[in-house]
Amino acid sequence: MSQERIGEISKEIVQEWYKEKGVSPEEMEGEKEKEKKEEKEEQERLSSFDPPPPKFTPLTEKEQEEVEMREKEKELLVKDKIKNLLNLAEEKGLERSIKEAEKENDPFLLDVYHDVLAKEAAYKRFLEK
Repeated sequence: MSQERIGEISKEIVQEWYKEKGVSPEEMEGEKEKEKKEEKEEQERLSSFDPPPPKFTPLTEKEQEEVEMREKEKELLVKDKIKNLLNLAEEKGLERSIKEAEKENDPFLLDVYHDVLAKEAAYKRFLEK
């Protein structure tokens, strides 16, 4: 189902709900306009409290190299963990490997593992067993 269709269904539900409550379309529109105005006023009020954005200081060449080195190390570590998770899925099942991935409490690892399973269709191999 497309996002557009989901939006249409949501709108239909709200309209039907208002109709059941005896609210006319004009009152609905008036309420929407009132909510938009209140939301805008609230955003303006809150934005006056926002601190100025921090100044951006570019990294030195050495700092950039260190960042890149840490990122490569992280990638290698995640690749090894993903391979271990795939082996675990093959041996003990997909559910067990997902639980182990969640125990790592590493969003990057979970994201990559999800991509491997879903986008690369690796999960199909484990479902066949």
